[in-house]
Amino acid sequence: MTDHQHRAPFGDGRSAWGNLRRIQWRELLRVGPFHWSDVTLQRALRVGVGTMLPLAVGAAAGHLDYGAFMSLGALPAGFASFQGVTRTRVAVVAAATAGMAVSTFVGATTVAAAPWLLVPVVMLWGYVTGLAVCLGRRMSVAVLQWATALMVGVGLPMEPSEAALRAALVVAGGLFQGALVALSWLLRPGAAERAALAESYRSLADYAAGLAAGGSDPPPSDAFPAAAVLADPNPLLPHPVRLAFLDLLEQAERIRASLAAFAEHAADEPAEPVRDFATAVTRALDAVADALSARRGDRAERVRVLDGLLPQPAVPPDTRWEWTAESVLGLLRAVTGILARLHGVPVRTGAAGVPSGQPTMPVGQEAITWTALALRANLTPTGETGRHAIRVAVAAGLAELMVQTTGLFEGRWVVLTIFLVLKPDFASTAERSVQRAVGTAAGAFLGAVLAGLVHPHPVGLIIGATVFVTVGYAVFNVSYLLFSTSLTVYLVILLDILGTPGATAATERLADTVIGSAIALVAYALWPSGEVLSAQETFARLVTAHGRYTTSLLRQYANPEEVDPAALRTLQAEARRARTEAEASAARLAEEPPQPAMTPAVAQTLVAAVTRLAHTELSLHTLVLEQSAVVRADARPRLDALTAALATTADALAEAIRTSREPAGLPPLRRLQAALRTPPSPLDPRYVALTDSLVDAFDTLAAVLTQTRT
Repeated sequence: MTDHQHRAPFGDGRSAWGNLRRIQWRELLRVGPFHWSDVTLQRALRVGVGTMLPLAVGAAAGHLDYGAFMSLGALPAGFASFQGVTRTRVAVVAAATAGMAVSTFVGATTVAAAPWLLVPVVMLWGYVTGLAVCLGRRMSVAVLQWATALMVGVGLPMEPSEAALRAALVVAGGLFQGALVALSWLLRPGAAERAALAESYRSLADYAAGLAAGGSDPPPSDAFPAAAVLADPNPLLPHPVRLAFLDLLEQAERIRASLAAFAEHAADEPAEPVRDFATAVTRALDAVADALSARRGDRAERVRVLDGLLPQPAVPPDTRWEWTAESVLGLLRAVTGILARLHGVPVRTGAAGVPSGQPTMPVGQEAITWTALALRANLTPTGETGRHAIRVAVAAGLAELMVQTTGLFEGRWVVLTIFLVLKPDFASTAERSVQRAVGTAAGAFLGAVLAGLVHPHPVGLIIGATVFVTVGYAVFNVSYLLFSTSLTVYLVILLDILGTPGATAATERLADTVIGSAIALVAYALWPSGEVLSAQETFARLVTAHGRYTTSLLRQYANPEEVDPAALRTLQAEARRARTEAEASAARLAEEPPQPAMTPAVAQTLVAAVTRLAHTELSLHTLVLEQSAVVRADARPRLDALTAALATTADALAEAIRTSREPAGLPPLRRLQAALRTPPSPLDPRYVALTDSLVDAFDTLAAVLTQTRT
C-alpha cells in the first residue's frame, strides 16, 4: 500500500468483527435534524395517487385483490420514477416495470412447480442486483425493484396462466405510474438554476461587449450568481442535470479568465480585429444565456442558433492575442456541447458527440452502449462492484437455502431484506440493517393495529395504505428509519387485502427482517470490500486510466495500420471501472466529514469533467475503428505532439491529485490543438473537433485542481 492509500473505516477484513462491536448503535437509529425542505411532498403525492387509484378501481370492480397487484406494480415503479430526467425517468419506470412483471411471474411459478429452483434463481437475481450499482443510482434502483417483485411473487404460488394475469396487472400498475411521471414533466425543477446560469453568462456577454467598445479593464471578480444557487440546489434536481450545470459554471469561470487574458494581450493591437472578435463572442455568450433561459420547447432551437454562431469568430494569425482567443473559442465550443447533450441536440462542434459529417448517437442507443460497457467492465470479482455482486448473490442464495431447509414461515422476507440492505460499503449496510429492522418492528405493530381496526372495510384499508405510502416516500430523504416504518404499514395492509392476516404478516415480517439484517451484516463482515483507496488515489487513478485510453486512441488514429480493437476495449473497460469507483467515492464524500484534500464539490466537478471526456472518447473510439484513410506523413508530427502533451498532462494532473499540489509543467494543449486547424489541414474535421473536446476536458481538470490548491 502506497503513502497515498489508507483503509476505509469499515474496509479492513481483519477488523470486520471489531467493527460490529464498535458501531455506535444509537447513532444508527438517529432520525437526524428534521428539515421540512427535505420532505418531497410533491413526488410522494404522485406515488400515493398511483398506488391508491388501482386499489379504488379494484374495489369498485369487486376485485380488490387485482387492485392490490396493480398497486404493487405502481409502488416500486413510483420509487424508480424519482430517478432521471424526462425521457430517462420514464425509461427507468419502464425498466422497473418490465423486470417486475417477469420477476413476479418467475417467483410465483417457480415456487409452485419446483421450490428448490428458487436457490439458483435468487442467486441470479442477487448477482444482477449487486452488479447494477455500477450503472449508477438510477438503474440500480430500477433493478432493485425486480428483486422486490420476485420475493412478493414467491409468497403467492400460482399456475402459469394465473401468474401471467398477475404479472400483467403489475405491468398495468407500473405503466400507470409512468403516465403520472409524464404528467409531472410540467413541474420539473431547475428553473432557478437555469436563471442563475443565464444571468452569469449574460454578465460575461456584457464584459465582452465592453471589450468590443474599446475597454480593456479586467472583469469583476465577484462570484457568479450561479455559484450560490448551485451550492445549494433544488433537492429534486436530477443528478446528471446538476453535473451539467456545475460544468457550465466551471466553463463560465474559465471563459472569464480567458477574456481577461484576451483583454490584456489585445490592448495595444489594431482595434478592428479585436472589436470584431469581441462582438462575435458577445453574440455567442448572449446565445448561451438565451438557451439557458428559454422555455423547454424552445431550448433545442436556441442551441442550434448558438452552434451556428461559433464558426463566425475569426482569429487573425500572428497576433499577441491569438492563443487567448483560441482558448475562448474552445470554451464556447465546450459550452455548446454541454447544452447540446443536455437537450439531445446534434451539433457541429464535436463536443457533444460525433461531429460534422456523422449524426450524434441517439440517446437510447448510447444508453444501451454505455450500460453494456459498464456491466462488462465491472464483471471482474477483483473490483468493488464485482465483489459486491457476488456477495449479494451468495448471501441471498444461502438465505433461501436456509429458508427451504428449515421451512421458515414467510421466509421470503429474509431474502428480500438482504436485497434491500446489503450495500457495497459496511457503513451503509449497518445503517440500513438496523434502521430497517427497527422500522419494520414499529411498522408491523402499527400495521397490525390499523388492519385490525378497519378490516374488512375496503375503504378504510385503501385510505390507510394511501396515507402511509405517501408519508413513507415524502420522508425518504429525511430518514430511512421513518421510510421503513411507513412502508411496512402499507405492506401489512396490502397483504391483509391479499388474504394474509395483518397480525400474522406483521409478526413474521418482523422476525424475518431481523434475520435478514443479521445475515447482511455477517456477509459483509466475512467478505468485506477489502482495501479501499483514499479519495485522492481513486481520482488520481481515474485521470491516469482516461489518460491512457485517450492517448492510445490518438496513437492508433495516427497509425491506423496498428489498430488493436482488443487493446482498446481493455483500456475502455479500465477507464469505465475507474469512473465507477470515482463516482462511488464522490457519493461517499458527500456523506462524510469534509476532507481538505478532496471536498465533495471538487469530487463532483471532477466527475462531471471526466464524464464529458468519456463521451468524447466513445465518439473517438468509433471514429478510430471506422477509419479507412491513412494519415498523411506531414500531419503525424502535429498528432504526435498533441498526444505526447496529453499524456504529460494526465500524469501531471494525477500527481497533483495525489500530492494535493497545484498542477505543474503542463504543456500548451490549446496551442497544439489549434495547430491541427492550420489550413490546409489534411486531417478529418471530425477528428479535429473531437480533439478540441479532449483538450477542453483536460484543461477543465487542470483549472479545477489549480483553483482548489490556490
